[in-house]
Amino acid sequence: MPSARAAFLQGGDNMYKFFFEKTNILSPREQSLAAHSLLKRSLAQHFGLDADDITIKKDSKGAPFVEGINGAFVSITHTKGMVACAFADSRVGIDAELISARRNSVENRVFTLNESKLIDFSEDENTAFFTLWTLKESWLKAIGTGFAGNAKDVEFYSLTNPVNSNSDRFSFFTEKQGDFIISVCVEI
Repeated sequence: MPSARAAFLQGGDNMYKFFFEKTNILSPREQSLAAHSLLKRSLAQHFGLDADDITIKKDSKGAPFVEGINGAFVSITHTKGMVACAFADSRVGIDAELISARRNSVENRVFTLNESKLIDFSEDENTAFFTLWTLKESWLKAIGTGFAGNAKDVEFYSLTNPVNSNSDRFSFFTEKQGDFIISVCVEI
């Protein structure tokens, strides 16, 4: 089972869980396999199933879904040093990133002016950048577009829990785990 895990109740009756594992796997292919394995083991534990009996497929946009478990929405992520997954009874997205240097080159395409100011005035610009980045990516995964969607359609007003945004359809949670940021978006 995962070496670390967390579960939270968000937005009325909507439940979601997310799980993560730190890894030393370097290849993206191996990271993807490890994230799928983590998802299968987590679902198996939650639903009382055998992980080998769980089939994860991809939809036409590449998003994972679980065959045979109705009403279970899933999301996975992997980055150098960590894999994570989330599942919920409504649309869900998860992203994890290793905190590194702020990426000014992508900021104007992804963040609103107010979000850039949140970064500029934060104690740690790198952590703030990746908190916003993971929040945006978790939302884009939850709505099913990935970065083909417009990341500026959701705007965040805070970087701590409870995370405040202009979305009344989704709830957000973010957590720092060592040098990593994990963010989850769940439909409410």
